Amino acid sequence: MIRRRPIFGWIAFALILVAYLAAAGVAFYAYGQTLDAFDPGPPWWALTSQLAVLPVGILCFLGLVLGIIGAARREKPGWPAITAMIFSLPGFGYVAFAAFIWYTVTLACSSPPGACGF
Repeated sequence: MIRRRPIFGWIAFALILVAYLAAAGVAFYAYGQTLDAFDPGPPWWALTSQLAVLPVGILCFLGLVLGIIGAARREKPGWPAITAMIFSLPGFGYVAFAAFIWYTVTLACSSPPGACGF
């Protein structure tokens, strides 16, 4: 049997780490932007869900796909691919929750005029 280096597994693992770092970086940025805001605006968690949802979703999807490829190739060691596949799932949960937040906010602010305080 051919011993295969875990190229896809390590790339998938790195993409998942970058996704988590992107979410943390955007949360830190959004918290700093809304810390001393005089005008009422979106809270830091809403700004984070708006800014980080696309990079986190794309990186988690790529990490999942490359993790599956690495596992299918039976790369040794296999833990980077398996870990990337497992840790990509909370990223998809984050994307779903962010979509739910913005759907709820959009629906609540659609009517009557002034419902959101603006």
